[in-house]
Amino acid sequence: MGLDLHKAYVYGYVFQAGQKGTPCRFANTPDHWDRFLATQVTPDTWIAIEATGNAFPGDDRRLERAGHVVVAHPAALKRLGSGRHTDRVDAERLAQMLALGTMPAVWVPPAEVRAIRALITQAAACQQAATAWTNRARSVLIRQGYAVPRSVAVDDWFADHVAELDATTQLLLTSALTMAAEARAEADRLQGEILHRLADRPEMAWLWSLAGLGPWTAAVVWAWIGDPHRFCSARPVTRDAGLDPSVFPSGETDGRGPIRRQGPAALRHALSEAAGFALRSPPRPVRAGYQRLLPRVGKRRAIVAVARTVRIAAWRVWREQRLAREVDPRRYQKKLSAIRVTLRTRPPYPLAERLAAWAEPPHGPERSPRAAASPASA
Repeated sequence: MGLDLHKAYVYGYVFQAGQKGTPCRFANTPDHWDRFLATQVTPDTWIAIEATGNAFPGDDRRLERAGHVVVAHPAALKRLGSGRHTDRVDAERLAQMLALGTMPAVWVPPAEVRAIRALITQAAACQQAATAWTNRARSVLIRQGYAVPRSVAVDDWFADHVAELDATTQLLLTSALTMAAEARAEADRLQGEILHRLADRPEMAWLWSLAGLGPWTAAVVWAWIGDPHRFCSARPVTRDAGLDPSVFPSGETDGRGPIRRQGPAALRHALSEAAGFALRSPPRPVRAGYQRLLPRVGKRRAIVAVARTVRIAAWRVWREQRLAREVDPRRYQKKLSAIRVTLRTRPPYPLAERLAAWAEPPHGPERSPRAAASPASA
């Protein structure tokens, strides 16, 4: 069976060798999914689904009913397509490729890994929102003739020059900087929740032994490795993070371009941060390799090379279940102490308090967040 998932509906195709296939369609809602799984899916059913945003959350439920579930790689399917692109053709092709054993599948992360990835993506979105509001504050100052250097924080500049600005500019800056501060605070709360969820896992201690990987960067690397045994060598480890260079072979030429940027941007950003920290801390071989590459490829490509090294080293220590061989025990214990301090200063997300605030009735001068965001309060 091939299932082509959409936002509002699911188009399916049941393939049986030597018989005419049977198409089906149902709404993409939990009730219709339960009815479909109860009536159409048996332990002998094999299901193929193209990887989309709503493919993974329902995979656990489908695995309970079906005998085998495969999530197909969308980019590989596009290369194998015949040019036609309809719901029926896509579902039929999924079912036929699954029956022939030619389905290019992707790894389905466990529920815990998916949850950490979703929280990291949310924290990254909050950080981006904080940056956007800070840039908006800078643009307000530019329109008033104040070009604040990038090396100077807008909050500090505003505190020192607030008397020089008119009332409207003060209001705009206060609003933008308040939104930026709220977004940063929400990102910190989400990061605290992620760190506390992963603090007791043994693989985090192995990742922390690597130079450059702190509590947050190690959590991001953990989320997008997921299972080290799904990689057979170091090359797919870097390819999964989008750190491998683009290749354009044609005839006798072998052109190489920038990195492919496949996968999440949050992972590449964390690996770039880890590369910068690794260059400033022992062991020295990381710095030596960077210095060898710097005159030949430039600073940006050399940093990418160090990020690839960090990614591969994290995969290896996790796969072999060991600390880094070059780790200094004394410095490692000091690093663990600093991480424990970070965990104490960043508590988990106050979910119970937030839910209680949203459930409060909108009465009195202090209203709940739900009431403040409702159209009636406008």
